[in-house]
Amino acid sequence: MTTTFPTIAKLLAKLDALTAPAAPELAVEIAPGRIAVARREGAGVRAHVAGLSAGAVQPSAVKQNLSDPDSIATHLRQALAAVGGGESAAVLLVPDLTARLSVLEFESLPAKREELEPLARFRLRKSLPFGEEQAVVSCQMLSPTRLLVAFGERARLDEYEDCLAAAGAHAATVLPSGLTCLAADPALEHGALLLRAEPGCLTSAFCWQGRIEFYRALEISTPGGKPTFDDVFPSVAYFRDRIEQAPEASGGGWLLYTAGLPEELRARLREEVPWATVRPAQLAAAQATGATAEQLLAVTGALQGRFL
Repeated sequence: MTTTFPTIAKLLAKLDALTAPAAPELAVEIAPGRIAVARREGAGVRAHVAGLSAGAVQPSAVKQNLSDPDSIATHLRQALAAVGGGESAAVLLVPDLTARLSVLEFESLPAKREELEPLARFRLRKSLPFGEEQAVVSCQMLSPTRLLVAFGERARLDEYEDCLAAAGAHAATVLPSGLTCLAADPALEHGALLLRAEPGCLTSAFCWQGRIEFYRALEISTPGGKPTFDDVFPSVAYFRDRIEQAPEASGGGWLLYTAGLPEELRARLREEVPWATVRPAQLAAAQATGATAEQLLAVTGALQGRFL
């Protein structure tokens, strides 16, 4: 099965309403410990979250991710039925440690788009954890010197796509789940740092005037896979440096937008980072019994259509 990432130019631009593609109707996230499904329903969103057994999903760029794909497909089929989304095309969201994003710096970039992927592959060739011939790569210019690159190993992405197909739907596109979180709340478009913790992973990202400025997925190896202040602080420090250097940054109002962080870590951030407001994820558009905003952040963000 062939997987292609969407054109990342469309991740970065606010498209005119007359030319924008139709927003997706269905989004599916397969994550450690859960499946989240959301479907557009009129002006709102109908969502469903189902739990998975511990170890059923073990995100990795190079190792098998799904230990029992048949069981996951069964839960996924039930989740799709709960939102009326069976046999549909879906935006498929996979863990950030499986499909990754990187912002690369160059002295200059070629003007021709077809020259960007070979350049990205050349830069990444020594750091890819798998063979270059197995890499699925998509890239787009952020500026004349900065390149956003999405990449993953074809076999790992196929695991998730095959599981979705076994549940009766199919993937129209595949994205890292942390990326779509950036579209879930207008507050994340400018002046807010997303700090999202999933078991074994901390994703830090922020946009500046609607454009992705920084994105980092850090593997967490501590017991329980929960991030510490030392894991979070480098991204917070970089975020502050960036806003202090921006001439348009006066006025403050900066936000640390948290999802999945332990309460003790949020409390320390409030103490150590007085120049920003620490706020947990909030969603008004989606309702699902027993589900939290943190669990629905990625799928509701995907339904905004900014990533297709």
